Amino acid sequence: TTTPMTVALMDCVLKKGIGNILFHINHVTVPAPMRELINSHDEQVNSYDSQIDAFIGPAHVSVISGSKIYEEFPRDYNIPVVVSGFEPIDVMEALLMIVKQFNEKRCELEIQYTRSVSYDGNIVAQKLIDKYLDFGSSFKWRGLGRIRNSALKLKEEYGQYDAEVVYKEILPIDEIDDHKLCICGDIMRGIAKPNECTVFGTICKPNSPLGSCMVSSEGACSAYYKFGNLI
Repeated sequence: TTTPMTVALMDCVLKKGIGNILFHINHVTVPAPMRELINSHDEQVNSYDSQIDAFIGPAHVSVISGSKIYEEFPRDYNIPVVVSGFEPIDVMEALLMIVKQFNEKRCELEIQYTRSVSYDGNIVAQKLIDKYLDFGSSFKWRGLGRIRNSALKLKEEYGQYDAEVVYKEILPIDEIDDHKLCICGDIMRGIAKPNECTVFGTICKPNSPLGSCMVSSEGACSAYYKFGNLI
């Protein structure tokens, strides 16, 4: 969502010859982790062992990228995608559109958030992103591990503006592993429910989270903790 602002600033920096600025890029992509959610880490099991039946596509990301980036999911994985807005009525309509697809035995990419999202997206922003950024080799996601092509980095020719290049010798390289008791990966794949985690609601709460699903107010565990009694 914020990637266009970074590349717009980069464009301005180059045009004005500003040298005293560095970028620490931490922008991620959407299709790669979606792919990971429906494919297993374990090569010994079925590669499609997740319980995800459909995706609700993110609103603001899709304004920039367009809905076209999700075409592969109904085509290659038989999983429908409906891009939704943020309002409760948007989400409810998106869910209704998904249910309607199942009832009609369809599997398609649809846009509920038509007031802001198009198939092609913001072409101007996409061209700037392509001009200045490349895919990083991999990026570590909480609950999912390292995923190839799931994050962006400045292209090599702009290395003088890349904080990770300039401060390579002093930046920490240690990675923090997920808590051993956290099953966030299984929860995001639909394999387990939040209340099936042994630490849910005990030592893992919104004010003392152990995993990424409880950290964010948008996380499944956080939502389940606050509203699970209504389900």
